[in-house]
Amino acid sequence: MVHIRLSEEAEQLVRKDLKTEKQKKYNFDFFIDEEKYIRWEDVEIGMEAWSEKEFEVKEEDIKAYLEATDNYNPVFWEEGVAPPMFLTTIAFWLIGDSFVGSWIKTPGAINPGQKIEFYEPIKVGDVIRVKMRAHDKFIKREKRYLTYYNEFVNQRGEIVAKWWGTLILPISKSKEEHKIEGVRR
Repeated sequence: MVHIRLSEEAEQLVRKDLKTEKQKKYNFDFFIDEEKYIRWEDVEIGMEAWSEKEFEVKEEDIKAYLEATDNYNPVFWEEGVAPPMFLTTIAFWLIGDSFVGSWIKTPGAINPGQKIEFYEPIKVGDVIRVKMRAHDKFIKREKRYLTYYNEFVNQRGEIVAKWWGTLILPISKSKEEHKIEGVRR
């Protein structure tokens, strides 16, 4: 099996800025589990699954996000509360490896829009999981769109956020469809 990943130079540039345990464990080979990826054609509206992983929110995760976004609001730095859009970090970590959400990490996928409703603050110590459901799929301007409805819940079963995320997907999951400058085989 051939894998597409960052060039050594690009990977070195990225790795020098990794700070958290999760960042350092992250696999930059987006095709490592390609045999598990679901094709747009095979998505059935209503299919759903829980994420295969959990995201335990650690202080280092929130602080790395705050640094990256240049956010120095003391509420987030001193009280262990994540800013609302920290959810994007959680989503990418949880959804990208699950069969229903496997396209989220596919090179060539484009995010044309999303809607997020926040319900509970996410705090240090929370353990977040997500239930994903294929919500809609359609073709527009000869592009394949797929919308997921995701419910993020904490360890107490409380919904912390609902997220409708849409991706425009490449025609195929094939490696040949994803020739991108800056990657190597």
